[in-house]
Amino acid sequence: MFVPPSAVATTTERTFVIRVRDGVSEWVDVKRGASMSENGKDLVEVFGDLSPGDQIAVRGTDELRAGTKVAAKPAAANK
Repeated sequence: MFVPPSAVATTTERTFVIRVRDGVSEWVDVKRGASMSENGKDLVEVFGDLSPGDQIAVRGTDELRAGTKVAAKPAAANK
């Protein structure tokens, strides 16, 4: 799966993305892969317990704790 670099959070203990499932945030441990640029957007490949169609937060941060209820909105498209 490719995500924006800002979606990948790194702490001293782990590297993760935040998946939103049923309105609740989950931390999913990932490993970084290749970087690429597509249509002017930088993306980074991540490997972990993710599936196509998973909703990933555009900004990964340890401030958004796992289990927090969130109201996800689609990312704004670049014009």
